[in-house]
Amino acid sequence: MKVIDISKYNGGISWRKVANSCDGAIIRAGYRGYGSGTLVVDERFRSNIEAAKAAGVAIGVYFVTQAVNVKEAKQEARFTMDLVKGYNLTFPIFIDSEDGNNGAGRADRGKLSRFNRTAIVKAFCEEIQKNGYIAGIYAGEYWIKNYLDINLLKKFYIWVAKYSTNKPSVPYNAWQYTDAGKIDGIIGRVDISDFTPVKGWRYMGKTEKSNDEIANEVVNGLWGNGAERIKALEAAGYDYGVIQAMVNEKLNNKDGAVFYTVKSGDTLTAIARKYKTTAKKLKELNNIKDANKIKVGQNLRVK
Repeated sequence: MKVIDISKYNGGISWRKVANSCDGAIIRAGYRGYGSGTLVVDERFRSNIEAAKAAGVAIGVYFVTQAVNVKEAKQEARFTMDLVKGYNLTFPIFIDSEDGNNGAGRADRGKLSRFNRTAIVKAFCEEIQKNGYIAGIYAGEYWIKNYLDINLLKKFYIWVAKYSTNKPSVPYNAWQYTDAGKIDGIIGRVDISDFTPVKGWRYMGKTEKSNDEIANEVVNGLWGNGAERIKALEAAGYDYGVIQAMVNEKLNNKDGAVFYTVKSGDTLTAIARKYKTTAKKLKELNNIKDANKIKVGQNLRVK
């Protein structure tokens, strides 16, 4: 998949043209100040993600870290997730680990041990994934070889920068092969990568869901209406006709079915108590085998 990544430095973008020129875009959501440590939203993030969404461009986001410990890494992850609420992410949420200000940043080369830097990246990704998203790591080939322990990070999506005709010599899922590409709709140079899709890439960047789960989300208003719903479902790889038929059946059912969307911190027992039922009954209604493995965003029938 031909995927670009952009930030405020790419200036104004004609997203309608971009939609016809590549398979997707990874948009910078924000960064931590390399000196101040302040969390900052990319000044074009909202305009870029809104316009990309309107143009039907598949999107993901990245955050440029300058975290110096695990606590700050988790803070960066939560900051990024707050920014993408309500948007249809197709690609992962990435942490961008590299030098800032030509090596003068608070977390740049030589200022953190390989062990600590790996722990920071891992903590960011785990915070992302425990909330149901797919997490990824962006870094240069040299950076990965010298500043990260890739063996501890292989469960995340690895995006490697190497501007060459020779492929990276480290494990990777996506390869950023140029920073001097040309894309219709963007003035000047742009980064271009070759992305490999992985199982589970779906709407909101979350793990793959069944048609029934998606139909429940539609009933709960999470996929819009009319043409917007059709476009969103098809872009996520679902068959609109199949989903809509299930939605119609659910809306017309006579047994008074009620659905609940799992939130962070929920347990099956707590949900059951809220709806005056039992965890055992919820397991039966939703064909759940392990009560400890409900996921954020999962729709459960509670009545």
